[in-house]
Amino acid sequence: MFQQALQFMRYDKPKTIGAVLGVIVAIFLIGQQAGIFIFLTGLMTTLVDHSSADIWVTSNKALEANRLGTLDMSYARELKSIPGIREVSPMVVAGASARLSNGEQLPVQLVGPGAPEFLIEPWRIVEGEVSGLLDKGGISVDVFDLKSIDELHVGEPLEINGERVYVKIVTSGARGFGGSLVLTTAERARHLGKVDPNTASALLITVKEGYSVDSVVAQINKSFFGIRAWEREAFSSQTRKVNLGNSGIGTSTFTLIIFAILSGMVIIGLTLYSAAIERLNDFATMKAIGASNGYVTRIIIMQALLIATVGFILAAFLLVGFQLGIANAGIFFDYGWKLWLGLIVATLVLSLGGALLAVNRIRKVEPASVFR
Repeated sequence: MFQQALQFMRYDKPKTIGAVLGVIVAIFLIGQQAGIFIFLTGLMTTLVDHSSADIWVTSNKALEANRLGTLDMSYARELKSIPGIREVSPMVVAGASARLSNGEQLPVQLVGPGAPEFLIEPWRIVEGEVSGLLDKGGISVDVFDLKSIDELHVGEPLEINGERVYVKIVTSGARGFGGSLVLTTAERARHLGKVDPNTASALLITVKEGYSVDSVVAQINKSFFGIRAWEREAFSSQTRKVNLGNSGIGTSTFTLIIFAILSGMVIIGLTLYSAAIERLNDFATMKAIGASNGYVTRIIIMQALLIATVGFILAAFLLVGFQLGIANAGIFFDYGWKLWLGLIVATLVLSLGGALLAVNRIRKVEPASVFR
């Protein structure tokens, strides 16, 4: 059966190539959109996901991590009375304007975790150490946010809101959803961003061993008015949900993926159907000498599986190339095994779904038609 399916495909190479290209285009579009979607949703939750805090405490009006509001620092002292809390650290987020050494200005988002505990540290570091943020004017910047500086190194002077600061950490791909991230200490973020020294954007909490994070969260929400405690993963999920609901990114990505699957099914379906019509006499002959409908159906299915296999392998190579190429622009994401599995399922769906049209036509062929 495998050999016969292969012979049919070799007999009509143009149609086979067309079907394979249909799989490649469809799977590449799905993978491309999925990769961009992963990158964007990662930006939405980047601060939460890269924190080592067990609990985030925010204003009760804050629904997600990119719009936090402000908290009075008196809560930090009061929260220490809750059993199970090991550490309460402030985090300050503020908008600012940075002036580069070449005179260019750009808006930045200051993120200042409490020091020296740093429950949020710079990630994807290529030069410098976290301890450098404790130095006078120490900040962390990303190479993709400051592209106009040809060679960005530790010690590079900048101005933020008119104050001189110095690059102590250089990252590659540590980017935020709301703009260019500049990490520093909470105190320096308050000073540079002109934030009230008695306030913070959020309070980050670690929990002692032996205590349940969920129980501490419940106790905080029960004991305090005006603030809300979130378990870290729950806050990350909430942030993603709110931003996807407000931005329409999920809808547009899902729509394009469905369109790619349907397009692939149509291309494969029409290609296999056209090939089947041209080979009706061959299939009728097979039936006349004893082949069952099930047998000829399996030949069509085998053709679809062969097309799916070749198309998926080639599309996978293109997607890996796309992933590596787009990383040069600062767009980093990881497909992961779950997405690869999803792409395999999508390949099978569009290939086997497209084969149904040809199968339906072949099953209706009468063996006697070969003698007419």
